[in-house]
Amino acid sequence: MKRLFILLFITSFSYTLSAQNLSVPKYGIKVGVNHSSLNLTQYNYLFGGFVKPANGYAKPIVTSNTGIKGGFFVDIKLTKRWYISPTLSYSQFGAIVELERTWNSDTIRTYGNQVETYKMDYVTLDPNFEYRVNDVFSLVIGPSVGYLISNNVDKVVTEEGIERTQDALNGEIEEVSEIDAGLNLGTSFFITENFDIDCKLYIGMMGLESREDGYNKALQSASISFGYTF
Repeated sequence: MKRLFILLFITSFSYTLSAQNLSVPKYGIKVGVNHSSLNLTQYNYLFGGFVKPANGYAKPIVTSNTGIKGGFFVDIKLTKRWYISPTLSYSQFGAIVELERTWNSDTIRTYGNQVETYKMDYVTLDPNFEYRVNDVFSLVIGPSVGYLISNNVDKVVTEEGIERTQDALNGEIEEVSEIDAGLNLGTSFFITENFDIDCKLYIGMMGLESREDGYNKALQSASISFGYTF
């Protein structure tokens, strides 16, 4: 999986070098925030969520989390309207997943809940393509590949209001995938020639975990970032 990330980086960089023959590239920085969550794909039939919910598994409640993002980009003009802007960023993602739990013993059934707080940090490569509608507004689309550099899940389980410490976890996500990949969709607004605002939606198309726990989780986020071109 690491090779996939490295290969995409080299491909994007090589394309950037060859594209310099078409125009003089411009360089810049972007900083902003991610409003991220986990998409439970078996409850969402868009973008590959074709797995039906398993019987007996309640639908969790997913709460979004906000993190920072920032990085560098190269802006290259391909045609009059089309540009490519490879961006290398540090991005924080996270979410809180809460679901009801039931325990059956020989004589009694008890109830409780499980709360998992996910935090993930990625280095992401986004070779975004932009269609400049005019000097102020552009449409953005492109793939995204992220390499996981740190992760944590804090799991708290309570039964009838009493914490089940034997089920608790505070450490790395079990069977987490090092690579994430998906699609960016969005817009850019140019305030001045050098200053712009990006609004993007990221839709992850790979599972966050490879373990079989009855749920398929993928990253998703809405982000806003401010860019400055030198």
